[in-house]
Amino acid sequence: MYRYVPDEIDKERAEHQAIIQVSETNRGDVDVKRVGNLGELAFEQFCREFIPVEMWNWKNEFAIRRCNPESFSKYDFKVFGYEVDVKTSRDVSAFLPEQVLETDDEDDIVVMVWHRDNEDALILLGWERIETLKSKAETQADYSGDEPAKLDHLAARPMNQLLELGPSTAQMDQRPKNPFTPGDRVQKHDGTGDEAIVIERVPPEKLNYEAVAVAFIPQLEDGPGDWKDIHPAKLASYCDDQSIKTYPYKYSNLEFSDTS
Repeated sequence: MYRYVPDEIDKERAEHQAIIQVSETNRGDVDVKRVGNLGELAFEQFCREFIPVEMWNWKNEFAIRRCNPESFSKYDFKVFGYEVDVKTSRDVSAFLPEQVLETDDEDDIVVMVWHRDNEDALILLGWERIETLKSKAETQADYSGDEPAKLDHLAARPMNQLLELGPSTAQMDQRPKNPFTPGDRVQKHDGTGDEAIVIERVPPEKLNYEAVAVAFIPQLEDGPGDWKDIHPAKLASYCDDQSIKTYPYKYSNLEFSDTS
């Protein structure tokens, strides 16, 4: 099993994107979508730790990080060429084979993420191939034993045996390690240029080095709203919506501003 603890930035982005998605499409429930977003963030962190970045792709990354409506896709990730759907629920009975197949019968693999009721963490319970779930659902149709036994397909060993998901899993830990987070006020090491605000951490594979995206304060001040009143998690969305230019910087070239 894999435990993911969302930080304040991820929690805020997950909720804000859910609000926008539901309001603009007039479909779905904000709380259900928010929990689903957190599940995708949990699996993305798992992939960063254990799967080479060139072997997986997150379909909704831009939408969730920018808090924009996501385009329709029947799956959430592509891993080793397999279509993977992330199913997140507070109720573990939602992971019974017949329940999963009601909504996820066309993907290759379904990932099961349990969202704890006290909101402190999400637990990646494991994954299963859809064809295997179909077989188990057929077998269990006449099952008369105790209901908890129907959940035996969930992970019983650490990390659900990584080799079952693909051929190249390892402890890689490709998560960004820079010290900055959205909302931090920074400046160049040499003291030149304007102060800037960290907008987001840029995934290392996007630039082949670890970086943060920053917006310079004079440009933020020229924007249509008061950027200081915007939650740091929403700054990337704000800059994207208002066409405020952001710039990637190696985090090693920056330091916290004296006015931070």
